[in-house]
Amino acid sequence: MKKITLMLFALIASFTMEAQNEMIYFDDFEDDTFPGWTFYDEDGDENNWGDINQVPAQGGGFLTLPSLVSRSWQLSPLTPDNWAVSPAFDLSSASGEIDLEYVTQVTAAEWDEEKCSLYVSTTADFSVIQGLTPLVTEVLGYGGDTGIPVTHNYDLSAFAGEETVYIVFRHFDYTDKDFLAIDYVKVEAETLSNNEFESVELSHFYKAGQLTIQSSFNLNKVSLYTTLGQEVLNKDLNSDNTSVNVSSLSTGLYIAKVASGNQVNTFKFVKQ
Repeated sequence: MKKITLMLFALIASFTMEAQNEMIYFDDFEDDTFPGWTFYDEDGDENNWGDINQVPAQGGGFLTLPSLVSRSWQLSPLTPDNWAVSPAFDLSSASGEIDLEYVTQVTAAEWDEEKCSLYVSTTADFSVIQGLTPLVTEVLGYGGDTGIPVTHNYDLSAFAGEETVYIVFRHFDYTDKDFLAIDYVKVEAETLSNNEFESVELSHFYKAGQLTIQSSFNLNKVSLYTTLGQEVLNKDLNSDNTSVNVSSLSTGLYIAKVASGNQVNTFKFVKQ
């Protein structure tokens, strides 16, 4: 089931057995060799995931960050049926909620629709994968001419205890559009620990150019970074001022680091 989240909460309690999120798998595709991923060009047009890892822009530069990229147009119309199978990751020790998160981006044009299915498999056998029921199939883009990265979250708790798990993306069924890019594929699972942690509740929401951050502790400072690690904003915070004007930033995905005393928490948000 897809979870649409406007506010992010991180709850950690002290001196007790509590669930913590552990990173099981992560890939931001900065390495354009796509280590561990397997690609299948089922339409046979010799255009596939992994041919490029950034979509070039007219006049220079790129439309996307380094990503998994599949094209439905490449100098001429394409009708992709391209599959991308992740490296295996281990959920045998996972407990509680298991969350899959990834970011998609399509072109900033009225012809932006691209169709994508997400599968989760316990085998790398492609003939078996093709027969699976997708976890979700959706059309990305809506003719809004924005090209804004969109974050997706899905619950993979049904796969807890599985030693070998794969994420599979399929780009298919649409022709003569442009591209589908997938980035920041991350799997986190709850694990139990009796370590001592400071009690913190952190939330954020974005609206009309303002990023507002709330916490159970006093906030001292927020720093915003691009996904390439470039700091683009640094602001002191206090109990009377927890909003940051981000209207001058370009649309896209950013990473926020929030200081509260000697503790630093991070979260991602999409500036629209």
